[in-house]
Formats: sequence, structure tokens, C-alpha cells
Amino acid sequence: MTTASNFRRKLDVGLAHFYNLKVGGTSDTVAALSVGCGLLATSPALSAQLGAFPYSLLPIACTMAGGAWLAWRAMEPWRREHALASSLKIRSDQSPLEPDHTPGATTGGLLVGYTTDSGKPIYIDDEHLMRHLFIIGQSGVGKTVAASLLMFQQIQRGGGLLFIDGKIDAANLAQIYHYCCYTGRQHDFLVINPDDPDNSNTYNPVLFGDADEKADGILQLIPSTETNPGADFFKQEAKQALTTLIRALQRARLAYNVIDLTVLLMNGNAMLELERKLATAAPNSAELKEFTLFLDKFRVQPSPQNPAGGIDMKKLKDVFGGIGGRLYSFGTGKFGQIMNTYDPEVNLYEAIRGNKIIYCALPTMGKDTTARNFGRMVIADLRTAISWLQKLPEKDRPWPPFMAFCDEAGSYLNENWSRIPEQSRSAHVFFVPAVQTVANFQAISDELYEMVIGNAWTKLIFKVGTQGTAEEAAELIGKKIGVLRSLAGTTAESSSMSMLRHLPESNQGAGASMASGEREQEMCIITPDELKGLQKGEAVMTYGGDQIFNIRIPMTKFDKEAQARFGEFRVNRFRAQGLTIDGVHWRPAGFFANVDRYLSTAAVRKETAKAHEEDQKALNAELAKVAELQKAQGDAQAAAPGTAPSSAGSTAPSTAPSTTSSTKTGGFTPDTDAINNRKQKNS
Repeated sequence: MTTASNFRRKLDVGLAHFYNLKVGGTSDTVAALSVGCGLLATSPALSAQLGAFPYSLLPIACTMAGGAWLAWRAMEPWRREHALASSLKIRSDQSPLEPDHTPGATTGGLLVGYTTDSGKPIYIDDEHLMRHLFIIGQSGVGKTVAASLLMFQQIQRGGGLLFIDGKIDAANLAQIYHYCCYTGRQHDFLVINPDDPDNSNTYNPVLFGDADEKADGILQLIPSTETNPGADFFKQEAKQALTTLIRALQRARLAYNVIDLTVLLMNGNAMLELERKLATAAPNSAELKEFTLFLDKFRVQPSPQNPAGGIDMKKLKDVFGGIGGRLYSFGTGKFGQIMNTYDPEVNLYEAIRGNKIIYCALPTMGKDTTARNFGRMVIADLRTAISWLQKLPEKDRPWPPFMAFCDEAGSYLNENWSRIPEQSRSAHVFFVPAVQTVANFQAISDELYEMVIGNAWTKLIFKVGTQGTAEEAAELIGKKIGVLRSLAGTTAESSSMSMLRHLPESNQGAGASMASGEREQEMCIITPDELKGLQKGEAVMTYGGDQIFNIRIPMTKFDKEAQARFGEFRVNRFRAQGLTIDGVHWRPAGFFANVDRYLSTAAVRKETAKAHEEDQKALNAELAKVAELQKAQGDAQAAAPGTAPSSAGSTAPSTAPSTTSSTKTGGFTPDTDAINNRKQKNS
């Protein structure tokens, strides 16, 4: 819009306002009287009386004061004109943090946006960032743009970041990589991308942590059972079993992964193998006793049909409730390529302490169930890391605070999220979930919604698309005391006539009335309809529950020249050094690598090999007997009558009847058919 057209628009608005301006009230009356008195004082009758100083200034002062107030009223549309485009036209509060413009000074917070009324920047200090930030808005209105602004500043100031991308947008990965290149931190960039294992670092979310923590994380793959006492009983049984199993692996110093747990949960022979390894590594340990007692509930006593005994897998699978099948999807395919590792490149706890930048992609569109469960496992791993950070001295916790941004959080939300906003502040971690509707939280439980929303000091509300979410957001922003005006009008007309009288009469009447009323009541500061009408890139920010800002979010983006200079994304690889925990080297468990030992077909192959060996021995024995028979036949022919040696040393033809091959020697007749059959079988 040109300057001339903009001025013309403002002039039209000002004239329209001046034409419709309603003058009244105490202030307007005093201003009008001041102007009138000033003009009256210029009359000849009064000017002589007010000619002496300082009385001569009184008419000028009254006229200027009254005129200034009336001009102030007339210029109201221009005064309300915002520096940035806005659909609300509200005045924002003062910024919670004023930036320090001293050269070399740091702000100690992050820029969120700019107010629409004055164009001033709005910063949030680190102390209140650790009280978390909640973002809500429909798709494509600026949630990720706002988070990108925060993430760019976080990377630029050397802070750590976990970005869980719930919609796996390749542009987000490239953008974060370009941020790292711009700030010289590309060596700190780690990627977890199950959709592209070749360009992903390895990650094992079930390896590091206490057995109870890891069991809880795995059980998040199962839907909540709190409302079903029977199902909850089996879930608690599964938790006890998982805890015992993981504790046994850790005590035996065996590094394990998802596919190893799958084999253990689905195969009794693998369980027995773990028991033997634990007995060798820690023969008198409490973990061995616990694991042995656990297995005793499922042991099958030896019998003539099953001399070796074993594990009743049906009972075992009933206890674990199908967890093995859920873990199987993570141990195979593309997920397995990044998770089947004993020395992962991404250790979330160490990454947070080292202020690393982690991008985690969830392919929710193509692999909905598996991707959502994977996101829950990452959140469970984050909870474990936070619990470890809380145990550190405050000086060893990450600073600047570590940022965890969960985009499209509704895709992998569950009831275990509630503890993160409550306790992560003490670990110097601030949580930034972004959702499209509040129904994502309320579908889990109203308690979860209250705990997550209630612990967010700052709320960023973009354009919302549903009435329910708009009403909830309007409630979050707050209410004010407003005046509700009512106007009612009535009209009435009547007519009557008497025609049968000797003097006809007629009556006509008309009446009208109008009534107006006012009453105070609570009303939303910003109505739900106004929230549904926000523009793209415009947001309402509430801070601490008592400050409101109408802001615009700037987009941080590099031009094509800069993107070409940064180049394509390249994953950081690290040399495998083996897993060492507390100075002790852990050996790979290798249950999947040695799965042939535990399969039921292994016993069949073993019996087949044994039978083959026995057949070969019997065949060799019969061949040896045949050789002896042929030798005996040759000796018998040489000793038969009528056979004489020739003078030339050759044997003359014998005239005596010769013995045939069917001659019995020593009572043995070779079974040539059996020999041929065995030869064919062995071949």
C-alpha cells in the first residue's frame, strides 16, 4: 500500500469517526466550557479586565486545554492505528523483559514476537521459560514458525534442543541443519529418523536407566488400564516381570536392545539361556534369585514326552500381555536399523548435558501406530534423563535451559506427560508442546489437560478452527467486567367503528415506546469468534495469567544463496567404542544373533543331524562287511579245486563250477537295497 493511499484511508476513517463522534460526559463538557470561556474572554467587555499579566494567559490556556482534549477525542482512530496488521485492535501490556542493548550483553531470554500496536519486541526470561510454554492453533497458522524462532535463538546462544517432529517434514530437518551451520554448531546436530535409517544416528531408548524406569517406558506402549481393574492387574504383573527381566540383564552386564527383549519375551529357551548367563556372572546375586523365582512359575517339569522340561510359553505370554509383539515392530525394518544397537550414538541424558541439538522424526502418516508408540518411548527416555538431571548439583545442570519442543504433540500424547511440566523446571528443562485442539488432551483425561495447561506460564494461541477449542482458549485468556446494553421498542395501533348506531362513531389510536438498559457482567477479553478470526502469523500471548499481548511472529528463513552455501544435510557419525557403564564394559546380549539356538526347529535339526550321523555309521559298517565278504569270496575262489597256476605265472581257466555272489559267508547276506537307499538319502 502506497503512502498516499494509506493517508487517504486514515483520513477517511478519521472523518467518519468525527461525523459519528458522540460528545458528552464530564470530560467533554469541561473541555467545551474551557473553549467557550477562552473565546468569551476575548470579548471587549472582558479583555480589559484580563489584560494584566498573568490573567491575560488564562483565555489562551483554557482554549488550548479544551481544544487539545477535543482533538484527542477526534484523533482516536489514528491513535488506535497499529504498527502491525491486527484483527483484534487491543493494546498489549509491557514486555516482561526489556532487552539489554549494551554491546556484548546477553538478553537472558528469548524473543517471542512483536506487539501489533507498537511493534515492540516481547522477550521471556529464562526463569519463566522454565515454567514452560504452551502453543495451540490449527495447522498452517504459524505454530512451527513461532517454535522455529525460539529454536534458532536457542541454538545461537549455545543451548540444547530436542525437536520431536510429529509430521516428519523434510523442510524442518533442513532448516534446523541450516541453523546449526549458521551458528557453527553442525557437529552438535544429531538426528533420529526411522523413516531414513541411512541418514540417521543410532538410538536405543531401552538401554540406559533404572529397570523400573525402563519397564514404565515400555509399558507406555499399552493403552491406559486405570478404568479396567482386570486389565490393570495384568499390566502390573507385566511391569513386575519386565522389571525382573531388565534387572537380570543389567546385573549380568549384558547390553541389550529392543529385538533382544522381543526374543526373550517370546521364547522360553532364551529365558533359560539368560538364567545360565546370570548364574555365571553373578552366582549369588539377588537378581539371580528374583529371576529364578520368576521363571519357576512357568517351568514345565520333565516328562517322557519332554525329557528336557522348559518354559510354558502360553503362561509367559499371558503375563507379558503381547508386549513382545509391540516391541517386535521396533526391532525390525527401518526402526530396527536404528534401534538394534548396543552402542547408540544418541544417549539422551548425555546429549542434554552436552547441549546437543536433536531432531527426532515420527513418520505418523505412513506408520501411525508404530510412530506414535516410538514418540512415547522418546518421551519416556526424556523423563528418565530429567530424573537424572535433578540429582545433579545445580551448577552441573544445563544452562541455558534445555528446550524440548514437541510439535503435533497430540499424535503421541499419553497420561505420563503430566509429570514433565511439574518437575522438569528443577532440571533446567523447559517444555514446549504444540497441539491443534484441546481435545487431544481431554481425550486422555481432564486431569492431564489441567496439569499440562496449568503448569504453562506462557500460552501462545493462534487461529483455532473449532468452537470448543476457541471457547477453551478464550477462558484461558481471561474475562473482564463489561457493560451489556439492551434496547427494546414497541409500537401499537388500534381502530374501532360503530356502524349500526344512528350517529356512527369511529376511534383510532397509535402508540410507541422505547426502553434501554445497561447492566454489568463478566465477558471474555477476546471472544471465541475473534480467536477463530485471527490472521496467519498473528497470536495472542498470555503471560502469567494477567498480561496479554497481541503479537506477530517473524519468520526466520535463509535465502537460496545461504542454503546452497550450507549444503545438504549430512549426518554426524561416531566411532563405536563399546558400551561402558560405571567403568565396566558390557558385553552384547546377542539373543537375536543366536536365535537359532532357541527356535523350536533347532531341536528338529539337532535330531535330524543325529539320525543322519547314525545312518552314516550304519552305512559305513555295512560297506565294511561287504568289503570283507568280497575278500572272503576272492579267497574262496583261489582255494577252489581245478585251479592251478600257469607256467607264465598266470592262472588257467578253471573247469570247476565257480561260486556266485550269493554265496553265504559266515552267515551274512548284505542288504544291497538298504545300502542303495541310504546312499540316496545321504546324497
